[in-house]
Amino acid sequence: MSLIAGVYRELVMGGHILALGTASIAAASAIMLGGKPTAVLLVMAYLFSYGAYMMNRNAEMEEDAVSNPVRTGYLSRRGKYLPLITLSCFATGYLLAALTNLFFFLALLLPLFLSLLYSVGSGRLVRLLGARKLKEKLLFKNITISFGWSLIPLLVALYYQRVSLELLLIAPFIFLRLMLNTIFFDVRDLEGDKANGIRTLPVAFGRERSFRAMAVLDLLSSLYLVSLVGLALLPPYSLILVLLPVYSALYRWLASSERAMIGFLCDFVADGEYVLWGPLIYLGKILF
Repeated sequence: MSLIAGVYRELVMGGHILALGTASIAAASAIMLGGKPTAVLLVMAYLFSYGAYMMNRNAEMEEDAVSNPVRTGYLSRRGKYLPLITLSCFATGYLLAALTNLFFFLALLLPLFLSLLYSVGSGRLVRLLGARKLKEKLLFKNITISFGWSLIPLLVALYYQRVSLELLLIAPFIFLRLMLNTIFFDVRDLEGDKANGIRTLPVAFGRERSFRAMAVLDLLSSLYLVSLVGLALLPPYSLILVLLPVYSALYRWLASSERAMIGFLCDFVADGEYVLWGPLIYLGKILF
């Protein structure tokens, strides 16, 4: 295996591209707040995202063996270390948060709580939702992930201890973008989710309707962003983020082909969208 192929496999299958995406959205939020992203903020964003990813992969190793055997085979080599990696990431992240400020530290407990309910689950959820894990109910998986990511700008505001209308308003845009992403992944995992009895949008309504739902989410996120900029509730440079719906429309079009490399489009192209946030906002501030 070449060095480039090895780096690619670790970046994608190892979960680093998602962690980098989280750090990039945190950086974009800091820029929108008028500050510069600090190294501590970016490291914490990376650690919490990577820790949540490792927790999820460890909890779902058997399920993923059906839906994504290549990734499962890759991660199984370090399977016994995944709990330690998860614990180390969260412990280091919370230590850094505790040294920052109390409100920020306490707010970060919510993403951890959501990660546990999503990946590990609880018997109490059975009585409430009829399922042990949030991901086992239709759309709960998508909503949980999307809500967790939409908290990033709010957490950044707490980190800097500054209230910002812009960061509050950009959170729903992030939610819509993540809803689209998770549905796209559900299309990729359609057969595996069926085999594991997990009700997702593609399982319940089929591939074609799922693609239509994603198109609607692209439209809604675009209209939301343009409307807020038009009402002067978001700064003009944030309009550059409208390139993201264009980006996802392009990879969905590529995925519609029977010979599409759906794994590459999901794991690298779709998840790579979030890595673009920081550079796009920085570019927008320069251009506008």
